[in-house]
Amino acid sequence: MEKLTPRVDIVFKKLFGVEENKDLLISLINAIVQEEDQVADITLLNPYNHRNFRQDKLSILDIKAESCTGKRFNIEIQITDAKDYDKRALYYWAKLYTEQLEISRSYDILSKAIGIHILNFTSIPTSEKYHNIFHIKEIDNNIHYFKDLELHTIELKKFISDKDSTLSDIVSKVSSGLDQMGYLFIPS
Repeated sequence: MEKLTPRVDIVFKKLFGVEENKDLLISLINAIVQEEDQVADITLLNPYNHRNFRQDKLSILDIKAESCTGKRFNIEIQITDAKDYDKRALYYWAKLYTEQLEISRSYDILSKAIGIHILNFTSIPTSEKYHNIFHIKEIDNNIHYFKDLELHTIELKKFISDKDSTLSDIVSKVSSGLDQMGYLFIPS
């Protein structure tokens, strides 16, 4: 019998996307995001992105959540290499960000939106790192002005290249909470 793995959507959602396992979701988020975005509590939100018109594309996120400070999170697990995944990630982020603003509301209520994409394929071949963090920055002087956009990619294929590692090899590689969480997604 095959072992259940959180790399499968339904297992991922059952493990991290249910109220009784909120502590696991908080641990996952805190293992990935930077210190200023750490969360103490989280509210799970409806994963369906609202459509303004019937012809709009319906998108369903794996996990959508909001911190007690208003920061919003989209956490996705993607098994197969999807063409234009970068565009999908931006689309999901844009919906997560814009749905905060209701008619006649002021823009100052908008909070940071963070997309976390755990990928079972190599999405960014030009980077050797398995965890990449993206922001919008000014191209010449690196000014980070638009601070509400943050996207993380975690490429599992880069996390462990040697599936035959011994337990001591694995333990020696673990240097962060994200490393510890990463081993949860590696097949046995």
